[in-house]
Amino acid sequence: MHFIMDKPRPYYKNTYHHLYNRGANKALIFYERENYLYFLRKMKFYSDKYKIKILSYCLMPNHFHIFLKQTTDELSISLFISSLLNSYVKSINKKYEHSGTLFEGKIKNKHIQDESYFVWIIKYILENPVKANLADSICDWDFSNAKDLIGLRKGKLTDIKYVESFFQSRESMIEFLMDKKIKVPYEF
Repeated sequence: MHFIMDKPRPYYKNTYHHLYNRGANKALIFYERENYLYFLRKMKFYSDKYKIKILSYCLMPNHFHIFLKQTTDELSISLFISSLLNSYVKSINKKYEHSGTLFEGKIKNKHIQDESYFVWIIKYILENPVKANLADSICDWDFSNAKDLIGLRKGKLTDIKYVESFFQSRESMIEFLMDKKIKVPYEF
């Protein structure tokens, strides 16, 4: 099984991308807590291997979002997501004796060029569980990096200091991400 991106993208050093996909026919892709944890372990492994900087992520029952930075001039994003999803699908197929498609079509990839969007895309991604009525607050969802950014957990996937650099201060980042009154004005 090979995962393909939706369009050719500029994969070069210091580019930012929002990757996302959902289950085929909007079906679940995560069936139990261990599935989420396996995906996160593999995301850490492959982001280290391909030198990808994970800035924000959220795993939902039937879809995922990852906002990342490519740090090399190689095709590391393509290798990262292909390896991650192939590994995950093989694991799910084996564990649940599935076959066939788990994900819907090609991986969606938006190249984010304007740095002013970075804070908004992070907020957009982290608010997914709240919008889906799965959590009251971004910090109530275990399968995103919200708790890490807010300081409630010491996850190893995100370079917190790097994400903080998009904001005026750590405090302003926390306030912005936690404030439910601030609405994301864009669809990512």
